[in-house]
Amino acid sequence: MNITRYLLISVSLMLLQACNTASIKHISDSSDYEITRSFYQSMIKPHAVDIAKLNLFFTNMPKGGDLHHHYSGTIYAETYLDWVQKKNWHINQCSLKIISKQSNLDGDGNGDCPDITVEQLYRDDALFRKLLTLWSDKDFSNHSHNQTPPDANFFNTFGYFGPISSSYTATGLKILKARAIAENVGYIETMLSRVDLNSADFFGKGEVAARFNAALREAKTDAALFSVLDEVRAKIDQDPSFTQSIDAYVKRVEQYHQGIDDDDFSMRFQTYAVRILSPLQVFLDLYSGYLAAEISDVIVGVNIVAPENNLIALADYRLHMNMYAYLGDKYPRVNRALHAGELTIGMVRPKELNFHINDAIYIAKAQRIGHGIDIPYEKNILTLLASMKAHAAVEINLTSNEFILGVEKSAHPYSIYAEYGVPMVISTDDSGVSRNNLSHEYVLLASRYRPDYETVKKYVYNSIEYSFLSEEDKQRNKNRLDVKFSLFEQEMAELYRQTLD
Repeated sequence: MNITRYLLISVSLMLLQACNTASIKHISDSSDYEITRSFYQSMIKPHAVDIAKLNLFFTNMPKGGDLHHHYSGTIYAETYLDWVQKKNWHINQCSLKIISKQSNLDGDGNGDCPDITVEQLYRDDALFRKLLTLWSDKDFSNHSHNQTPPDANFFNTFGYFGPISSSYTATGLKILKARAIAENVGYIETMLSRVDLNSADFFGKGEVAARFNAALREAKTDAALFSVLDEVRAKIDQDPSFTQSIDAYVKRVEQYHQGIDDDDFSMRFQTYAVRILSPLQVFLDLYSGYLAAEISDVIVGVNIVAPENNLIALADYRLHMNMYAYLGDKYPRVNRALHAGELTIGMVRPKELNFHINDAIYIAKAQRIGHGIDIPYEKNILTLLASMKAHAAVEINLTSNEFILGVEKSAHPYSIYAEYGVPMVISTDDSGVSRNNLSHEYVLLASRYRPDYETVKKYVYNSIEYSFLSEEDKQRNKNRLDVKFSLFEQEMAELYRQTLD
C-alpha cells in the first residue's frame, strides 16, 4: 500500500475515533431530554427512516390523549365476534352479517346460505379472513380481491358489527382502557353514541314531519330558521318522554364510566348527531346531546358524524352548522367538536370544498375540527388559518385520511397547519376498523413529516390542552405527563447510550 495513502487512512481513523469518543462523552454529559431528542433525530434522517425504532420509541412514549376516537369503530372485529358468541347469535355464511334470531339456522330457508356459529366460523379460516376484510379494513390493499371503494368499505363495516356494538359497552370501555394503558395513552375522549331518540315519536312520519323538515331546509335567514327551531324545540319540550330519555341516557353513560378513571387513566364522552338523516332527526340528536352535556360532567361535547360527502350531508351542511349556532347561543358551556373538511378533490364538486371548515369555525364555533383535509381549497384561507390558530385545534387522523380519502404524505395538509401554527392533535379515528393504534399514528407522523422532538412533545400536550376536560383535570393530566415523560426520557437516554458504547 502506498505509504501516503496508509498515513491518510490511519489519520482518518484516529480522527473518527476521536470524534466518536467526543460524541459519546457529549451524550453522557447531556440531559436525558437532550439524549432522547438526539435518539429520536437519529431515527428520522433523510432517506434513512428507521421504522422499527420509531415503533419502539412511540410505543413507549407517553401520548396524552386520543381526542378523535369513535367507540364502536375502535373495538376490534375479533372482540365483536366474542360478544356474538356470548349471546349465542350467529353469522350468515353468505352475507357474513350478524343473525340475532337464534332459531334462524338455515338462512334463507333452502339451506344454500346457512347461518353458522362463531365456532364454526373459526374452523373455516378462509371465511374468517373474509369476514375480517368486511368488518374492518384488514388486507384491503395488500392482496387482490373483489372490493368496494375504500371509503365505502370503511363506512360499510359499521353495518356488520352494528347489531352487537352496543351490547357490552361497559366491557368494551374497559377493553379500550386496558389497550390505552398498554401503549401509554392516558386519556380517551370517545364518541360513544347519540341519545337515541326518534323524531317520529315527536312529529310522526306524515304531514307534520314533512312540513317541519321543509321549513328547516327552506329558511332563508338566520331569523327565519331560528324561529322554526323555536317551534320545533317547543314541540319536543312538551313531551315528558324527552327529558326522561335524556336522564336515562345520562344515567347509563355515568354507569359505564364507573371504575374507568384512576391515577393513570381517564375517559370522557362525546355524543353526536348523524348528518345523513332528516333535519328533524339531526336537530333532535344535537338538542338532546347539548342537554345531556349540560347535565353530566363525563359527557363533555357534541359532535356530528357520518360521511360528509353523502348527498343529504352536503345539501344540509350549512343548515347543520346553523343548528349548532342556535344551540350554542342557548348553551354556551357545551363543547363543540365537528367532523369538517373530510373531503378532497374529485370526491365532490369543487364548490363543496371551499366552505365546510369556514362554516364549522365561523357559524358553528367549533373548538376542534376533525380531519380538516379540504383546507387547501377553502376560501379566505389566511383569515381562516388565523382564526383556527387562535380558536381551534385540528384532529389529525393520518391512517383514516389515507384509506378513506386517498390523501397521504405531501398531499396531506399537515404541512399547512404546521407552518401557519394551527394547533394539532394526533388521533386514531376508528382504530378497530383501521387496525391501528395511536403509537402507529405517531410513527406515520414522524416518518412522513419529520417534526422535531419538541414538536412531537407539543402535540402530546396539545391532546390535553385542547381536550374538553375541566381545567382541574387538564392540569392533573399534564402533571401526570410530566412524570411519565421524565421516566420515558431516562429510559430512552439509557437505550441510546447503549447503542454508542
